[in-house]
Amino acid sequence: MSLISISDIDLHLGAGTRSRQILDGISFDVDEGQTFGLVGESGSGKSTVLRCIAGLYRHWTGSIAVDGDTFESADRLAWCRKVQMVFQDPYGSLHPKHRISDILAEPLQIHRFGDIDRRIGEALEQVGLGGQFRYRYPHQLSGGQRQRVAIARALVLRPRILLLDEPTSALDVSIQAEILNLFKDLREELNLTYVLVSHDLAVIDHMCSAFAVMQAGKIVEVLTRDALDAGQVSAPYTRALLEASGHYDLAAPPSAQS
Repeated sequence: MSLISISDIDLHLGAGTRSRQILDGISFDVDEGQTFGLVGESGSGKSTVLRCIAGLYRHWTGSIAVDGDTFESADRLAWCRKVQMVFQDPYGSLHPKHRISDILAEPLQIHRFGDIDRRIGEALEQVGLGGQFRYRYPHQLSGGQRQRVAIARALVLRPRILLLDEPTSALDVSIQAEILNLFKDLREELNLTYVLVSHDLAVIDHMCSAFAVMQAGKIVEVLTRDALDAGQVSAPYTRALLEASGHYDLAAPPSAQS
């Protein structure tokens, strides 16, 4: 049985004549320990899928299940302990007036965990930041350090699943590969499962064993990494994405590309 099972998700936003369908029949499965990608142009619905899985949108129809438990039947706090999200913008996802220790302590307090100080230190070490960072404010950190703090905040509850919403697109090219490799190391060390959103096929190829191509709220094709590398695609939209990414060397790490 898959760890994550998404079946026939539909989502509308707006009301009355302004109602618009954002997701249309989204279905896919993710195995434990896998990194599954969602790729497509801006507005295709990729990040919206993550927000549905995370529970940030709740008025969808269909089924979302994690380890056999459906979102509708699960305890909300228990769901959040299993599933955490890392957002695209490390500048906007951290409270500018809170110290790093306060930012990391908040989810632990909400979920009534004990030993908060030790858990904060452990999370910072896992993302490659020393204990001295806990007393700093976000404006005192670089973009890469802020994103590491955002990752630590997601890890502090010890989830099984991380939802990654273009986690490197707001970072300098020189830092992107460091963060992607950190995600790889954490997945192996902590036996994590990822759903990764990106518009960059090079990132998808570097990170994902399989991925879904999205267009206008629908999945048009699901491919493996081997199929991508071989150019074995069937959907015209996927072919267009490959042609648009033709100046990338998909065998090279994202940091080596301009």
